[in-house]
Amino acid sequence: MNVFSDSGELYTIRNEFFTNQHRKILSYSLDSFSDETKLKVLEFKIRSAVSLGEDASSMIEEGRFLFPGNDEIFNALQSWNDLKTFGTDESTYFDDVKEAKFELQAVLTAFYMVKFHGDYDSAISLLVNFNNQNPNNLHELEPYLVLIQLYLIQENYTEAKKLYQSFQKFPPSSRDSIIYQVLESWMLSIQGGSDNISNSYYFYYELLSTEFENDPQGKFHILSVLFALTLQMKHYPEAQELADQIATLGYEGPQQADYIANQIAFDYLTKDGDNVGALLKQLYQSNPEHHLLKDLKAKNYNFNEIIAKYQAA
Repeated sequence: MNVFSDSGELYTIRNEFFTNQHRKILSYSLDSFSDETKLKVLEFKIRSAVSLGEDASSMIEEGRFLFPGNDEIFNALQSWNDLKTFGTDESTYFDDVKEAKFELQAVLTAFYMVKFHGDYDSAISLLVNFNNQNPNNLHELEPYLVLIQLYLIQENYTEAKKLYQSFQKFPPSSRDSIIYQVLESWMLSIQGGSDNISNSYYFYYELLSTEFENDPQGKFHILSVLFALTLQMKHYPEAQELADQIATLGYEGPQQADYIANQIAFDYLTKDGDNVGALLKQLYQSNPEHHLLKDLKAKNYNFNEIIAKYQAA
């Protein structure tokens, strides 16, 4: 069985993982899956727990017992769990990775370099080297997704486009993956043009038909992407409706920073920037290293005075 195809056993849970439906993933029992897919399912469950800020140590220990001989995978997951859940990791696991040996290690190490050191260049180099060493492994697509995301954050659209074009050489079974579909939606939105943005919009709009009631993080992500795309299409009333929906979620997780940055753009477009000062403060509190704040500082924007003005608000 090809577990990566439409009929594959991992198709649904992979789609749910990459659309942030982490509560749903945690509800799955390993007994519902075949022996050949249980290890990957457990990896999704562990990473979902960590994404929700929950300690996954017990699942990791269970995995070591159920799947002996896979210590490399569980060592990576344990280090990621400790860093994300407790803010510290007694080991030097990720610092010691100079060259990634497997997909999970490559992805988590890149995340670590960016999140804990702000080192985008090293993360990109690690992923480029990993992909170059595994060019024919069409089942390990997450490093490509993370790499193109880093290129876009760095506004390196030339390399992002090159990587995207390389996917056109992949067989249809690989391009049917949710990873490819997400990657494609990003590139369409960056390329611009009404057709491209509309296609990207409807991809995310269709995802909303999924049950997200127990996964506010996932619903927030989808709505915030739709909000950004709606701004690109200059459909401001619809953008306000999406902002109202987002407000009802009360989400305050790590993805909030990018949404606040888009709210700043929306405020400039529709209210002459009346609320920008307060929004900048929120953005600073959510992520003081956000690229928008860095851009403003680089342009000698009067950022410090604005923050000081709203500091006591």
